[in-house]
Amino acid sequence: MNKKGIVVSPPFKPIYTGGISCGGDIDPIEMRKYLTYWDEIDYPSNMLIDISSPDIEYLLQVGAVKRTHIMFQGRVSSGRGEFFIKAQEEAFRKNDTEEPGCWSIAQLSDVPFYTEQINGLGVEVEIFDMLPVPSADTPLAEILEFKEKRRDELTAFRCHIDEINESILNSKDIPRAKNAQVSRLELALKDIDKSLNASGIKRVTTHLRNVINEDFSGIAGAGLGSAGISSMIGMTPLVAGVAGAGLVFGVKSLMMPSNQCPTDLSYINSVRRSFR
Repeated sequence: MNKKGIVVSPPFKPIYTGGISCGGDIDPIEMRKYLTYWDEIDYPSNMLIDISSPDIEYLLQVGAVKRTHIMFQGRVSSGRGEFFIKAQEEAFRKNDTEEPGCWSIAQLSDVPFYTEQINGLGVEVEIFDMLPVPSADTPLAEILEFKEKRRDELTAFRCHIDEINESILNSKDIPRAKNAQVSRLELALKDIDKSLNASGIKRVTTHLRNVINEDFSGIAGAGLGSAGISSMIGMTPLVAGVAGAGLVFGVKSLMMPSNQCPTDLSYINSVRRSFR
């Protein structure tokens, strides 16, 4: 299976007047999520402002993070932070050109944002309250060691989530995307949870939320809306007693990248958190 890389943005919030407000360190849970489940992280730097953190600097030293440096030409910003997103898009394009199909983007925001975007009826797929992630105080070296030992379990998880996304994209019939992949995904998550526990790594249960960058306007099944789809595509809870855990599909109006950032999906923050 090809490696999976993720191009991560700094944390940001869109501004209602346009642009974004950017700043602060990456949430340690988010960093450990991407470190655990992806083979390589790219945290782009740019010629205007550099944002880093102790976690980033350590992972850079051990080769688990790279920083594609982006040099801009011409006007790239209105002064409202867009150049951070421009750098992410440029880094994604560079990685995708060198390793086609191996890279996605993760935006540390509750909503997606692109330098050139269109509005469409899109699909959000969220593994809600089921994803085991090392706790915020877990040393990064322990996670790297875990990844080496448990590569097969992590690969199985990624394979199943990819199959679910591809099923939605290919079928164009969202309620029929359940099939066997859902139960296989749950088993893969249980295997990872057991392996983390056996390794002595303290973990939290969190979420993984992605937007499929395909306009589903007018496609059969999309008109059901989030509630109808969520009721038809469900999963039993991974953790006993946790209400609402499962695989949640939402159909809503979303911002999607135009051709300047041709990624099939974008990962974003979940607005809901639950720890154990």
